[in-house]
Amino acid sequence: MSSLHLIGLSGSLRKDSHSSAILSSLAELLPAHATWSTLDIGELPHYSADLESEALPLPVINARARVQRADAVIMAVPEYNHGIPGVLKNTLDWLSRPVRASCMMGKPVLFVTQSNGSLGGVRAQFQLRETLASMLCVLPPMQEMVVTHASEKIRDGRMVDEAALRFIGAQLHAFLERLAPVEYVA
Repeated sequence: MSSLHLIGLSGSLRKDSHSSAILSSLAELLPAHATWSTLDIGELPHYSADLESEALPLPVINARARVQRADAVIMAVPEYNHGIPGVLKNTLDWLSRPVRASCMMGKPVLFVTQSNGSLGGVRAQFQLRETLASMLCVLPPMQEMVVTHASEKIRDGRMVDEAALRFIGAQLHAFLERLAPVEYVA
C-alpha cells in the first residue's frame, strides 16, 4: 500500500483551540500508511498583491511547497460570525495563487467545522466550500462534518465525545479510501 502524506490546517490561532484539538484527534485515527503534519497559518503575512508581485515572503513559499507535497489537506475550522475566520481566509488567499496553477488546484480537501452552538459551524461550511471550489480543490461528496457544542466535547487538547469521534473517523477513512483504495485479498 502506498503511503499518504496529509497536511492539517486549524482555522484558529488560539492556543487551546477546539479546531486544533479536533485535528489532533483526527491524526490519532490515521492508518499506519498515512503521515501527518500541520501548517501554522499564523506565520503567513496578510495577503497583499503588492507582496505577491515582489519576492514572496518565506513563510508563503514554505506553506505552498508543503501543501504541494501533500496528498490531501484536512481542515478543522471554527465558525466566527456565520463564516470562516479571517486568518484562514488569508491563508487560502495565499495558497490559491497563482490562479489556475496553485498548490491547492486539484488537491483533495476534507474539512470539519465546529462551534459552541447547536449548529456546529454549518454556516462556515457554505463559505468554506465556496472558497475551496473557486480554488479548484477536489471536494468529494461526503456528509457534512460538524461538531456542535464543541467546548463540551473537547478536554485537554483532544476530542472526547465518542459518537462524534466515530462519525468523523468514519468520514476520514472514507475520504482516505478515495485517495488510495485499500487492496483487499479475497
